[in-house]
Amino acid sequence: METLNKEQQIERLYATAPVYEWELIVNPDSSRTKVAFVFFLIPMLIGLTVLFFNWNSDGLVIAGVFAFTALWGAPWIRYLIKADKRYYYAINQYGIYLTEEDIIPEIAYTIVRRSAWVGCAICIFAAIFIGPMAFVGAGGAALMSFSMTNFRPKPYKHQCLFGGYAKLRNSDENYYILRTDPLRTENSLVPLVIPKNKLIPIIKIIKQYNDTFEEEFSDIYKGSKFQAHRVILEVVR
Repeated sequence: METLNKEQQIERLYATAPVYEWELIVNPDSSRTKVAFVFFLIPMLIGLTVLFFNWNSDGLVIAGVFAFTALWGAPWIRYLIKADKRYYYAINQYGIYLTEEDIIPEIAYTIVRRSAWVGCAICIFAAIFIGPMAFVGAGGAALMSFSMTNFRPKPYKHQCLFGGYAKLRNSDENYYILRTDPLRTENSLVPLVIPKNKLIPIIKIIKQYNDTFEEEFSDIYKGSKFQAHRVILEVVR
């Protein structure tokens, strides 16, 4: 029997019909609103402080840069970086694969790209007419703006190949890590978000295609005052 290399095994994994599949819409960070608020508050306070000690045109422009960073950056974190995600998982006899994508309307990407160009223009204007002091705020804002001028959705794909051994580790409510090689080689580790009502059938299928199966269930965030969990918003199927 011909031995397949890794690339061929992955190709076979995706070409084979799934035995079991599930799809979810997930909030990836339960504290995302708080994070966005902090990101808004800090630049805004810095801008007000600069304006308080430099009540002139230079201070006004620098404060404006910080204010722009706060007004643009906080929504960017909340609604783009921390956007709801759609996860699709499929299992067959050769392994498991997932597709992850942000749930963001195309109009939002268009707005971000155009806003980024405006931000670049403001930062360049500040750097030219104010001088080196403008880079205190304009430098970070400019880097962020330039990085977002070509902002587009990029679906993420990942796979995990079966090899006779599987270990399912739970560390945080519905979040799991499946490992199919104790040495953690490439394509042997995959993160899973599993609803409670689907956990038993998923474990049963993984056991079916692996000779050795181990489970480890422990909430590493138990008792922690500062914790951000993934929250399942909808089980599509």
